Amino acid sequence: MARKAPSQVRSDLPRRSSHQNVQAVRAGRGVIQGVSSRTLAEIARIERHRYQAGAAHGALSAWRAMVHQRGPWVIYPDWGDDCPCCDPAWGNHREALEVFCHLLPRRAARELRTVLAPIDARFLARTLNDPYAPWGDPWWRRRLESA
Repeated sequence: MARKAPSQVRSDLPRRSSHQNVQAVRAGRGVIQGVSSRTLAEIARIERHRYQAGAAHGALSAWRAMVHQRGPWVIYPDWGDDCPCCDPAWGNHREALEVFCHLLPRRAARELRTVLAPIDARFLARTLNDPYAPWGDPWWRRRLESA
């Protein structure tokens, strides 16, 4: 009787996901694609002390959704309550991600910034510069707020 080749036996075995990803999903945190498990652990450490579990993934998802929203090429902020003083123009998502980048160790921050770079580039391409914005504001706040 013919036997299966070892490669066929291995391919029939169930796939195991990485331990880090399984732990993150169990803990209620989303896994940020494109960063190492060491960076995910550092993000989880910051979330335990300053935010809630999954804050970085939620902020990144919201920032990505806002930048990739459908509609005209030039996007303007969506004022929920039409109150610019209560609701920041572009939300607090990018600001939270910037806090993560500052609190992470250098290598982990570089990985997170690498994930953020294409999203930020698209945001800059889809928004217009506000020449009257205060220079003390972060770069994502120095974009036009209305048409």
